[in-house]
Amino acid sequence: MHCYVEFSKYPKWQTREVETSLKKQKKTIDASPGTATNDPADASSVRTDATSIHTDALEHEKRPDGVKRDKRGKADDSACKLSLETVWAAKLEKDEIKEAARNARYAQQLELRKEEIALKKNEDARNEREDARRQFELDERIMLIDTSGMTDVQKQFYQTKQKEILARGLG
Repeated sequence: MHCYVEFSKYPKWQTREVETSLKKQKKTIDASPGTATNDPADASSVRTDATSIHTDALEHEKRPDGVKRDKRGKADDSACKLSLETVWAAKLEKDEIKEAARNARYAQQLELRKEEIALKKNEDARNEREDARRQFELDERIMLIDTSGMTDVQKQFYQTKQKEILARGLG
């Protein structure tokens, strides 16, 4: 009974009351639904009255949309499609900005790497010049050494070194 009290407020259940009051039990086997007698003239008028009342009740009945219809309506909604397209366009813009920033970082890293390589080459050249200068100073000391006060073994060692320096310088 508590369900009836709760649902009787809604239009769907109000039309059900009209439907159930119009329906009657069959009294004979040949009786058509909704009629109480076998008289064909009387039966058609009762049927027409019941049908018109039933149709009027359905015309006034406004039932809420079901869940499936709501979902179908949302899927066909152009506003959703439009907002989805705007979100997609915004995402593509963000992706383009990210890609441009990434390319700029890569270009900057490439330039830094080129500068680093150039500096390393300059440092290597400077080191080679420094090594050559040291070798020249060492060679000059060996060439200018006085061998008059040395033993025969020492003289022979320095003469061999001087010959190597001359061969390297001439060769």
